[in-house]
Amino acid sequence: MGGPFPGVFAYDARLMKPTRRFAAFVLLVALAGACTGTKGQTNETPSGSSVSETATVSVPPGTGLYRYVNAGLTATLTLKGTTGQLTGTLEIQNKTGRALPPPAFYVLDARDGHRIDGSVEGSADVPDGQTQTFQVTFDGLELKNLGLVVLLMGHDNYGAFVQQ
Repeated sequence: MGGPFPGVFAYDARLMKPTRRFAAFVLLVALAGACTGTKGQTNETPSGSSVSETATVSVPPGTGLYRYVNAGLTATLTLKGTTGQLTGTLEIQNKTGRALPPPAFYVLDARDGHRIDGSVEGSADVPDGQTQTFQVTFDGLELKNLGLVVLLMGHDNYGAFVQQ
């Protein structure tokens, strides 16, 4: 065994293959662990804006509470009743920077998916920076059978409320 370090280091290519495989495996496990760790997580969206937290609201039993929050618009729909006619309120908080057309909503029956239009009494434009509350009713559905609840502003479908 000639060379600069006789008897100290012997290179055998056959023995190095398992070592390389083991080292690659250890590196892969270490990288996978680093990718799934929670250290350094933040509540930021990909655009860099922070995620806003939703206030907790408690309602009495037998009441349905639904919220829609997006781009400065917060809509809160509260419904109660069990005998086929539901009543409640729709509160629109407008911080969008523009006036919003009159609100409306519809519900999909959870049993078969058919649409039931709600009635918003005195529905009117909601100026920017203001909050307005409207009385709402709809017939033909019990609270327990509410499926998807959808917000309309004028003729535009703004999307689904989230049950609270």
